[in-house]
Amino acid sequence: MGQVSKKETEEFLETLFRNKLTEAERILNQLSEKHPEDTRYLHALRGIYLSYTGEYTDSLIYTIYTNDIHRKNIKKIAEYFNALAKLHGSNDRYFEAWYTVLTLIEKLPEPQKVKSQQTGYT
Repeated sequence: MGQVSKKETEEFLETLFRNKLTEAERILNQLSEKHPEDTRYLHALRGIYLSYTGEYTDSLIYTIYTNDIHRKNIKKIAEYFNALAKLHGSNDRYFEAWYTVLTLIEKLPEPQKVKSQQTGYT
């Protein structure tokens, strides 16, 4: 019960970015069972999973790894999501999830799918 932790988020993202898609989906399902009330946070993680597995090259995760401007401004982007989370006086877990993801980016391995698609990128 409770909320999805930063550590659980990091484990999910590491697994996903290493292209262990079945394992990442299993972790996401376990998080949904363990934290059923944390729907907004889980919705954000599921969206990241779906955009990654669906190869959406316009997703935020993809552009952070392929666009130097976004990469250099990751802290500003993270702070923007943090501000959105607190916008109405309560913490919106959807935006908190994104804030957590963005603050973990530097610790995470570069996504395998991004590496394999970067042949035409600088």
